[in-house]
Amino acid sequence: MACGFSAVPAAHAETGDAAQADSGGTVAALGGGSGLVLGKSTKCSLTTIGYDAAGRLVGFTAGHCAEAGTAVRGEQFPDAGVVGVVQDSDAELDYAVIEFDPAAVTPLHAVNGSAITGLAGAPPEWSVVCQNGRTSGRACGVVWSSSPVGFTEQACSSYGDSGAPVTFGDQLVGMVSAPLISDTRVLRFSCTDTSNPVHSPVIAVAFDTVRNAVDAGKGVGSGFQPV
Repeated sequence: MACGFSAVPAAHAETGDAAQADSGGTVAALGGGSGLVLGKSTKCSLTTIGYDAAGRLVGFTAGHCAEAGTAVRGEQFPDAGVVGVVQDSDAELDYAVIEFDPAAVTPLHAVNGSAITGLAGAPPEWSVVCQNGRTSGRACGVVWSSSPVGFTEQACSSYGDSGAPVTFGDQLVGMVSAPLISDTRVLRFSCTDTSNPVHSPVIAVAFDTVRNAVDAGKGVGSGFQPV
C-alpha cells in the first residue's frame, strides 16, 4: 500500500522542520477531509483529528505522504504556518500520526458536510461507504472486498486524496491508501470525475487496524478518540 495519491511522492517530502507553530495568530480549522501540505509541497488529506490518552491534539494521514519529522501545514490556511509535525509513519500499514499545536489548530468533527462522530471496524462487503478528500471532495461507492486489515471500494479518488477518511454512516472505518490499479504514463485508471463510475477501485486501510497498531506502540496517538 506504499504507493498512492499524494501529489508529490513521499520520498520528496521535506523532513526535520520544527513542530512549533509559526502562525502569528492565525488558527487553522482542520478535520477529516481537510487538505494538508507536508514538507515543502506534498498534498494529502487529513483522516481525522482528536485527542490521544495523554491529551495531545493528534491526527492521521497516509504513511506514504510523509516521514516522521515532516512539518505539517493546513492547505487552506497558509498564514498559519507550521501547525504540526509527523511523529510516526508506518510504511507497511500506510499511516502517519501527526501531533498538532493546539494553539494553532481548531479541530473539526465535520468538513464539507461529512461528519465523524465515532469509530467502527471495517465495513461489510456490498455496503456503501463515503470518503471525503481534499481533491475529490465527498464521494461514495460500494465495498467490493473487506477484511479486518482493509477493504476495496469504488468511491472516486484522485491525487491528493491519500489519507482521506472513509466513513460508514457517521463512523470512521478507514483511510484512503492507494488505487487498486496504478496509473501509467499512457493510461489513467484513477478517478477524474465523480460522475464517471468507471475508474480503479480504491484500497483503504481499516482505521481499527491503524488504531490498534498505534495503541501497541504506546506513543503519540495512543488511545485516540476523534473530536
